[in-house]
Amino acid sequence: MEYAIETENLTKIYRDRAGKVVALDSANLRVPKGVLFGLFGPNGAGKTTLISILVGLQLPTRGTARVLGFDCVKQSLEIRKRVGLLPENYGFYEHMTAYENLEFLGRLDGIPWGELRRRIDEVLELVGLKEWANAKVKTFSRGMNQRLALAQALLKDPEVLILDEPTLGLDPQGSAMFRELMTRLVKEGRTILISTHLLHEVGFICSHAAFIRKGRIVAQGNLEELAKQYREARGYSYEVVVQERPEDLLRELRQLEGVVEVGLENNTIRVRASRDIMRELLGVTGRYQVRSLRERAPTWDELYQFYHGGGWGE
Repeated sequence: MEYAIETENLTKIYRDRAGKVVALDSANLRVPKGVLFGLFGPNGAGKTTLISILVGLQLPTRGTARVLGFDCVKQSLEIRKRVGLLPENYGFYEHMTAYENLEFLGRLDGIPWGELRRRIDEVLELVGLKEWANAKVKTFSRGMNQRLALAQALLKDPEVLILDEPTLGLDPQGSAMFRELMTRLVKEGRTILISTHLLHEVGFICSHAAFIRKGRIVAQGNLEELAKQYREARGYSYEVVVQERPEDLLRELRQLEGVVEVGLENNTIRVRASRDIMRELLGVTGRYQVRSLRERAPTWDELYQFYHGGGWGE
């Protein structure tokens, strides 16, 4: 598998008068190419420090990091040519318009003038700011500033997007626009790394994720890979929707080996088991009029609570 981002034993230690603070602790991250990847963790977990090292804004204490095959210490300029960054804290020149800010930043990035004008129009359209292109940034709301920051990240038409808390300040319409745009960009073949603790905003559009806790990557992979450990610890969940006689089916399901909990709501039976009982469920439900039978995958929120609680990864 090809990776857009790889780190190996990446460590960052800050030192002050009180001693040392370990912001990253031998973090090993693997982001496949062409996926929407979530870096999930609470504030202070090390997400922003990791991003800063990836784009060459900070040096690691030890370990290595590579983006698109380029070393983040030795080849940071090559990385910046190919990566669009939306930092958690950004700033624009408030006395300048949105267009003027993007023009200034684009020139700093060395984008040719003819291409730059075209790209500014395109990205302002993408983030829903085209009609405010000539408005001064000092008149913008926080959500509009966030949209402009996303436009800046897209300006160089990057292969990789790294977005730190990208939905902060966005209203529901802006969040929906953001999710739709991210899905579209991944379909075009880009790699997107989103760092956030707001899983309800972006978690469900991610195909892969890593959970970072106290500077360590405690788990990573696609949804199925991450769900495997969850199921082994918390059990398997199923939903059965029946047309009639749910009480009869309920009694039979309670007798299956490994079933630890069964509940009925209207005509939907929810089953939790300590092992995979799909084959047994298919056998039992075959004697009833069943509308649907499915295994319920854990949500990103459930996975987050699992990997960040209960001593996991300690």
